Amino acid sequence: MTCVATNIGIHTADAEAVAVRFTGAELHLTFTDWQEQPRAFTFDDVLAFRWQEFAEQGIRDDMTYEVTESPWLAEQATLQAVPADEYAHYKLCFNACGVLDILCRREVTTTTADE
Repeated sequence: MTCVATNIGIHTADAEAVAVRFTGAELHLTFTDWQEQPRAFTFDDVLAFRWQEFAEQGIRDDMTYEVTESPWLAEQATLQAVPADEYAHYKLCFNACGVLDILCRREVTTTTADE
């Protein structure tokens, strides 16, 4: 398992008011960014997600990563009978408030903060 910095269009540094809403298989993420602008994103076909305190070694607490060779993704893909290579394990490190791990399709949709 390796965390590789990635750009999926989400900048997590100094974000505040992070909120997640899980509906069907979609995870909706909203937060206020470092410029005090509302941001909203949707992750499709989510297999699993978790929120926790930052406890990682060797990575920054204010970046977004893709976890390669993720045992969690491999396990969930097997349990849910889907091809693991069509999914990604993203780790969004919000240095001001925690870490969001998401197993989802590789595409991330930007939406308006009102949605």
